[in-house]
Amino acid sequence: MIHVGRIARRVREARGLTQQQAAEALGVSNVHVSNIENEKAFPSQTLINRYREEFGVDLNVLAWCLHGDLEKLPPAIRRPASVLAQALRQQYEGLLEDYRDSTD
Repeated sequence: MIHVGRIARRVREARGLTQQQAAEALGVSNVHVSNIENEKAFPSQTLINRYREEFGVDLNVLAWCLHGDLEKLPPAIRRPASVLAQALRQQYEGLLEDYRDSTD
């Protein structure tokens, strides 16, 4: 299962922001941020785009890199997808370590 909400929380926490501060930066309510982080709601594509613009992280791509199954992809894109996943894991190493610790 892909946990976009948990990743959104780690992104916010890694930047030292409260839910209210993140909500203001993203242009949504802190209740909506809370619902996303607690996986009671899924962020719209517009909000995913705002996360990328504000925090430099594409939640869908990062979520896939953590939980995606290469074998389910068409053979022609498995290798590029694997390279992308490895590069993002390296870029967000500290963030992902925190994420893994929270899911154990």
